[in-house]
Amino acid sequence: MTYARKNPGQKSFIAGLLLAATALTGCGEDDIKRKYQGTYGLELQLDTGARQSEGALDVGFNVYNDGDAFITMNKLQCSLAATYVGNITEPGAEGGKVEYEDLRDVRPDQIRVCPVPPKLGENLWLDFRLGKGRIQSSQLTLDYAGTVVRGAFEEVSDGQGTRVGSFGYTFLGDEVELP
Repeated sequence: MTYARKNPGQKSFIAGLLLAATALTGCGEDDIKRKYQGTYGLELQLDTGARQSEGALDVGFNVYNDGDAFITMNKLQCSLAATYVGNITEPGAEGGKVEYEDLRDVRPDQIRVCPVPPKLGENLWLDFRLGKGRIQSSQLTLDYAGTVVRGAFEEVSDGQGTRVGSFGYTFLGDEVELP
């Protein structure tokens, strides 16, 4: 796997671990810990043409600090953060009530960008602009979009990368029992 920086993944991975450990031990841990198995779809619209990737994905989900969600997607080498709002009830389409949990402002955790899978191109990063998620009937859906930028990690994280297209990402998965 090729990366645009000398020490791939270490800074953001360690920072993410430290944040998670601090949040879970120092601030108390909420009782929401879940795992979802499903499929993801990533569509890139680049100046060189469209590219896409899809496949199976396991997603870890935890909420801490009364509303901060942490979503891990190790296969895609990206952890996400979101604002969690639980126990929402709305009128349903057939007159009943629909209960769900909402994930707002889905974004990369710790850093502004996430790497594009290497098979889709080198030195490409996902710069998030809009993201949301929903948990309903033990199913997690994620949907977000943004721009694709090219450059070294340091350039891109400082907003100095070159915009080369846009992307859309989706995930749909069912909750599975934790071991």
